[in-house]
Amino acid sequence: MENGDRSTQIVRFGVFEADLKSGELHKNGARVALQGQPFQVCAILLEHPGELITREELRQRVWPEDTFVDFDQALSAAVAKVRIALGDEATNPRFVETLPRRGYRFIAPVDKPPSQSPSPGAVKGSIEEQRAGSRWIFVGLALLALLSGIGIWRFWRNHTNTLLPPIEITPLAGLPGVQLDPAFSRDGNQVAFVLRGTENCGIYTTMVGGERSLRLTSDCNDSFPTWSPDGRRVAFYRFWDGGGIAFYVVPALGGTEHRLHRVAFKPWSSGLSWSPDGSSLAFPGAQENESGTWISLLSLADSSTRRLTSPSGQDADYSPAFSPDGSRVAFVRGTLAGVVQDLYVVPTRGGEPKRLNSDRTWIKGSPTWTPDGRDIVFSSARGGLAGLWRVSASGGTPRPIPGAGVVASSPSISPMGNQLVYTQSFHKENIVRLNLKDERHIDGPGGAVLSLMKGRNWRPQFSPDGKRFAFESSGGEYAEIWACDSDGSKCGQLTSLHGTAGAPRWSPDGQYIAFEYRPKERSEIYLLEVGGGTPHLLPTLPGADNGGPNWSRDGNWIYFYSDRGGATFQLWKVPLKGGPPVQVTKKGGVFAAESADGHFLYYSKFEEHGIWQVPLRGGEEKRVWDRAGEHEWYNWALARNGIYSLDHRESGAVVDFFDFATGKTTTILTSDKGPGIGFAVSPDGRSILYTENEIEDVSIMLLKNFR
Repeated sequence: MENGDRSTQIVRFGVFEADLKSGELHKNGARVALQGQPFQVCAILLEHPGELITREELRQRVWPEDTFVDFDQALSAAVAKVRIALGDEATNPRFVETLPRRGYRFIAPVDKPPSQSPSPGAVKGSIEEQRAGSRWIFVGLALLALLSGIGIWRFWRNHTNTLLPPIEITPLAGLPGVQLDPAFSRDGNQVAFVLRGTENCGIYTTMVGGERSLRLTSDCNDSFPTWSPDGRRVAFYRFWDGGGIAFYVVPALGGTEHRLHRVAFKPWSSGLSWSPDGSSLAFPGAQENESGTWISLLSLADSSTRRLTSPSGQDADYSPAFSPDGSRVAFVRGTLAGVVQDLYVVPTRGGEPKRLNSDRTWIKGSPTWTPDGRDIVFSSARGGLAGLWRVSASGGTPRPIPGAGVVASSPSISPMGNQLVYTQSFHKENIVRLNLKDERHIDGPGGAVLSLMKGRNWRPQFSPDGKRFAFESSGGEYAEIWACDSDGSKCGQLTSLHGTAGAPRWSPDGQYIAFEYRPKERSEIYLLEVGGGTPHLLPTLPGADNGGPNWSRDGNWIYFYSDRGGATFQLWKVPLKGGPPVQVTKKGGVFAAESADGHFLYYSKFEEHGIWQVPLRGGEEKRVWDRAGEHEWYNWALARNGIYSLDHRESGAVVDFFDFATGKTTTILTSDKGPGIGFAVSPDGRSILYTENEIEDVSIMLLKNFR
């Protein structure tokens, strides 16, 4: 192929076209982000469609012997990026098939273009087409003579659009690590972003089309950069270990940081936007004694704040973005229980916010406005995996952004409107089983029992006999409840509710699974009979978020959390056979578990660190484990003699065990892979299930010729 002309270097399959010489992949004419080693792997597969390409052959051709890299991880990451670019699935492949432990095969039909010399028949057909085209040109001229000014304008607008250059997508910065929160400068020449996952973390800026990036800060807790209108400064968040957030500003060319304001931290504290006139910053305000967040404006003249929105006690407002003229602020409003998030717009002078969509699903990152102020681009999981969507600033049906692909978030549009940057990520979440010699020691390395299912696989829970486990999976368009044998085999979907179902918990007799489900805007507790049947609602507290179910040891009660009345989450319990719920805690509580001896209830709190204990027969609560971690309120499990937890550290994940008898904490596992959501201990105490992120690749992409 190396000696052929350019036409022989182009391979077409489906809506894709791969130029093996230039190393470019296009989909429907738009360039797709696939470069370097992932493209080389794709090209090798395309050279031999239908044939097995062994892992060893790929290693020799893409990663020669003098390349120092973890080949297995590098190859898995490369194939994963190929599948993302092609919109392919490992479990149901249309393009790249995996042959376990052997290699890969390209299974889609592959076409090469015909010879450049047309056949006589083709010439004849071309002449006939030209004649037919001429007739239609005369008809078109006649129609044009009859068009009004509006019609002529529409014609020429469409004609101009056909002459626009194709969409092109390329990586913005080539730095190692995780790149987040991109933001265009007001002149469109630079992008500020966050770099993590490396010792050189902090806030960076880079010139669009440049090769070098400038480091502005060196704190790994810095996030959400936003530019001043004159482009001379960058404001950003800094998360404090003590639980607060401070806003700083730093010169765009580097220099001394200056603290502007400090506010309480809440789980929804995200997003920062500088007003076009330079007078204020929009941010999610919060107070220690209140649960949610709201949009506030910080005056840069006198440091005063003004509350712009007032969500209900069950909602939180965050991720603000000023409109180009500064008259409005777009933001995200979500429920305190998570998942349900929609886009709103509020006048900067104050007033009632307008809801723009009703998708009731995740929105990732802050929205961004088109330069004319007519539309807003945002990331949403409304189509399954997170993607970029466009909606009118007055509301309507969102439309997908062509070319951006999936797992895209945190968009930012240049002031000229012709370029868009966003974060594209890939991570593979496995459910891992860890066997134990005893409570403080593991029996060999953990092994993935569920690694091939796509989407998020979260919150596993053992059955009472330990032979199966249930979990939440978003492998399809919706999050549903699934179950597998303990070794990860014989998996099956248990619910088809077409919503968001999760947090499954088996009853002590193994006949039922309780789980939380969001039929609309609020979560509710549902029951599923394991042997079959339709899931049904377990009445709890209407008009509130009710979730996190767990069973009493006798199986007669189900504990759950609720934000009834818009207050702090409290623990309640409801009788399985019907009856009014009973409030259990008064000072906060979310996930609960009864002790094996039936004497105590252990639980976590949403806004306070640690694991708490209260006697089941009544009494005062006390904190038994004063631990602090990002995932502490849901990634823990009660054992007979202590508590296990899964949490995040700089280097990855750790599993700790807290011993009731000694009060000491022992780290039983450290991993270089990040923790996911969910943690469970088997009934016999000999195994642990948890979720880990196996591969994480987060990069900022530049979409050129955006329109």
